Amino acid sequence: MRAIVCSLALLLVSRTAVAQPPASRGSVSAIGGFAKTLDDEGSLGRGWLVGGAIDRVVFGKTRAELSLEVLTHDRDAGYFKSNGRTITGGLSLVRRFGGGNAQPYLFGGLTVGHHSGTNEFNGSPVRISNTDTGFRFGFGIAIRAGERFEVSPELRMNGFFVDNDSDPVTLPSLGIRFGWRM
Repeated sequence: MRAIVCSLALLLVSRTAVAQPPASRGSVSAIGGFAKTLDDEGSLGRGWLVGGAIDRVVFGKTRAELSLEVLTHDRDAGYFKSNGRTITGGLSLVRRFGGGNAQPYLFGGLTVGHHSGTNEFNGSPVRISNTDTGFRFGFGIAIRAGERFEVSPELRMNGFFVDNDSDPVTLPSLGIRFGWRM
């Protein structure tokens, strides 16, 4: 009788076994934050950053990422005014570390940026428009928030090879990435 009661109790309180979800093969994400645009002499201004990315596992914990971002800048320092935006596209390798709910990562790759804006020095505006290539690198930490969702604070740097000293040379940014794991 005891065996029947114990078996019945175990059947009533036990749950169906669920296998661990399959490992993520990639993700789609959006990023928002703040950026600074610098030329060879200093700051062209600060502004916001918005963008998106898609990545795919290429091997182990290394992913290939394709991203597109828009960065703005605005500066009004009396004798020097500058405003504009830079659209950057990047192809990066992302290396994640660890396997828990918080995974630090590093990335680096190639970038291309199209900048358009206006610099005004002592009342003389100069329109600037250029496209330059360069490198990017950065780091962040992907924090799991549910089975498929990730939140990642991220610091990144885009650097460009420029021909004109008034072109943006570096674009450091700090953002929060919101990702959906596939």
